Amino acid sequence: MHKSLLGLAAAASLGLASLAVPGTANAGCYGCAVGAGVIGGIAAGAIIGSAIANNPPPPPGYYAPPPPPPPGYYPAAGGYAQLAPGCYWGRRRVWVEGYGYQVRTVQVCN
Repeated sequence: MHKSLLGLAAAASLGLASLAVPGTANAGCYGCAVGAGVIGGIAAGAIIGSAIANNPPPPPGYYAPPPPPPPGYYPAAGGYAQLAPGCYWGRRRVWVEGYGYQVRTVQVCN
């Protein structure tokens, strides 16, 4: 999209340059080149503006929340986590509210 927009802007500027070239002297036409330049500028602005306006919106700047944690994930009430039978401590990527995914030590069960 950026290449086509750049090409459109280049074509519009070349078109305006061809309109802005001084013509032959005409005593009866005061400001014809200025009027043509204004009309060309308005047309180029409309073309470029409509090309920009038709772009799709950007993707959201956030990620969807993760699934809920497995049972037994949170530490016990005493402050120290109790390992369930058949489990061990391992480092895994987990969702931390306000920070996103972080590598933390969690209880891993087979």
